Amino acid sequence: MAEVFVIYYHKILPRFGFDVFYKTFDLEMKILKSFYNVVSLDEVEQYIKEDKRPNRPTVAITFDDGYVDNFVYAYPILKKHGLKATIFPIASRILQKDFVRPTLFDYWQGKVSFKELHQPKTMAQANLEYLKHGVKDTKDWDFLTVAELNKMKDVFDVGGHAYLHSRVFYDEEIIDFYDGKNGHWSFYYAYGEEPKIGFPILKSQNNLAVERSYIKKEVKDYVKSLDESYFKQKDWKIRLKKELLKKFDKIVDKEPMQERKERVIKELQESKSMLESMINQKIRHFAYPFGHYDDLLVELVGLFFETAFTTEKDVIKSKTNLHKIPRFGIPKDISSFLAVLGKAKIKGAKS
Repeated sequence: MAEVFVIYYHKILPRFGFDVFYKTFDLEMKILKSFYNVVSLDEVEQYIKEDKRPNRPTVAITFDDGYVDNFVYAYPILKKHGLKATIFPIASRILQKDFVRPTLFDYWQGKVSFKELHQPKTMAQANLEYLKHGVKDTKDWDFLTVAELNKMKDVFDVGGHAYLHSRVFYDEEIIDFYDGKNGHWSFYYAYGEEPKIGFPILKSQNNLAVERSYIKKEVKDYVKSLDESYFKQKDWKIRLKKELLKKFDKIVDKEPMQERKERVIKELQESKSMLESMINQKIRHFAYPFGHYDDLLVELVGLFFETAFTTEKDVIKSKTNLHKIPRFGIPKDISSFLAVLGKAKIKGAKS
């Protein structure tokens, strides 16, 4: 019996760069069309429930976050090859407007030049823009509009990917300090303000997967009070850690478990309802933001969704947990894509 597995993408680019080039994606889809059964997530769910394995290698294609390049570049290529996929858009990032931007279809038909197609931002740029300014009603907004999401439904099913999609701190131990060059784009949300040099960095995960640790206001105020020259010292991070631990009994306020539970339920429920109202369809599948989850989140997601997908690299196996379905991330180069197919084949043979 052959392997069954799920792959995921984020962005498809008009040029070689930080993610998958559209011509590379086209070749990858040609390979899948030629040698694999490409199925929906509903079919993956059935394989698991019925503990069945196909005779031909089988794959489901997914996209996370809901970037507009998925519409501009991926959608026409998938449609050209007659393939289906699922998109997991972040509910808060969707622009609730009815305009539709030009796609490869328009370019192929000579309606627009290639330069007129959307030029994607990096994931960090796109998400930080949202955290700083909210959804922007402009044609260069890097996420989908409601109209674009609906226009893709002949190729894409739609799944849930929560509302906030940001990392938050969850521990008390200082593991580093923000120095202007390190940190994650979502620290803007984790700190509740623009990160300042000297702010403590703690362990972080998807906001749904942990009880939050809020860095205390007085800790941030103390860091802000330090002169610029303080941060020019070679050992300023070592000195600052000692000072904070000496000056403050606690550097964080910890979110109680029950508060977290209520927060997660509210976000899952509201983001699911938002998406369903946008597309006028029920949503059955969910992808954990950043792939992070714990036992409580798995339990709560199960109240709202039939399946949930991780970022753990594995194939579908007998008795795979319906709310811990693994997925292989697809790197930007074709050789790595082929390596993923090879790994799936090896893992499938062992399962």
